[in-house]
Amino acid sequence: MLKTALAILRQYGLADLSMRRVATELEVRPSALYWHFTNKQALLTAMADTVLSGVAPRSPRMRWDRQLERLAVDLRAALLAVTDGAELVSISQASGLSSAAVGDHLVAAARRGGLSARDAAAVRTAVWQLVIGLTIEQQTRAQMAGIGALPPSDREFDREFADGLALILDGARHRLPGEGQ
Repeated sequence: MLKTALAILRQYGLADLSMRRVATELEVRPSALYWHFTNKQALLTAMADTVLSGVAPRSPRMRWDRQLERLAVDLRAALLAVTDGAELVSISQASGLSSAAVGDHLVAAARRGGLSARDAAAVRTAVWQLVIGLTIEQQTRAQMAGIGALPPSDREFDREFADGLALILDGARHRLPGEGQ
């Protein structure tokens, strides 16, 4: 069922994803889906967790700031790989139902580098908001251009992402004990 829901999302987007549509694709009644998911939000959360399943720390020997960078790059790639991926994950995270540990991985990497718990949480928030916000903009602009509602964007989203992430990481390094505080 999750595979079917993700296929619908990829093909039609979040706005056209409904329990009825998933049921129709599976050739079952919509009520049959509720044996597996109590409501649409539970389905969306499971979908988001699937999208995020490949976003995990690489080598424990990797420098903490490089680990943060890899996590952010991998998160963005996972979201861009799915139509409305950023919106789906944003909804899931805001609901508090997600079991995805990406935020925990970001905090752990920052803490391993020597940041305080508060600063590590701030890094998590900054990275998360950069990735989600910029990716929602990129996906929305592409969809609007695809239907002719807007001309193709001339923004360089990859550069904006890299620049924003570099700024966050520079700020995190500056917050390390003994680094100019």
